[in-house]
Amino acid sequence: MIARTFVMVLTLTAGAAWAHLTPPVVVVPERDAVMSQHAGAKKLSQRDVSLTAEERKAIQSAYGWRATDELHGFYMGRDDAGKLLGASVFMTEATMHGIIRVAVGLTPDGRVKDAQVVEVAEEIYAHMKPLMDRGFTKRYAGLGIGSSFEPPAASAGGADAMGQHYDGIVGRMVQRAVILYNVGITKRGVT
Repeated sequence: MIARTFVMVLTLTAGAAWAHLTPPVVVVPERDAVMSQHAGAKKLSQRDVSLTAEERKAIQSAYGWRATDELHGFYMGRDDAGKLLGASVFMTEATMHGIIRVAVGLTPDGRVKDAQVVEVAEEIYAHMKPLMDRGFTKRYAGLGIGSSFEPPAASAGGADAMGQHYDGIVGRMVQRAVILYNVGITKRGVT
């Protein structure tokens, strides 16, 4: 019994070391991100979107992204008359050094209104801080479904190689939010 417990503890310890998890750093509380992306909205609701198998295939074929999450929750901001003013969605990416979580605000026609890094693993934070300090996500404002979300070659701006790597990851996350909105909301005519 003691030998089996020792092996189990050793296995769990080795697994935890392999996972290389670090605690998250909350950069912007989720509530604050949603409120800032829906400033002026009088009503806020949530719309859950689940992609069909056909939509998943089309997304992978057109954009090279394999959407794996079952459900995507969009916050929909409206005026007093019920007119859609914008939407936002949280995107999460698991990297080898931990997670990155981004809030993406969208216009009714599916363009980026705002993007904010809301949470990153502690280890990633040090690499991304120079990018966040200069507001690197502002460059996504106005981009839509056919836009390039790749960082410009000169985007390093004080970021090290890992920062540049995570810059690219955030760009792909923002692009995926635009794709999800356009496929799951706009093309379905559901707002």
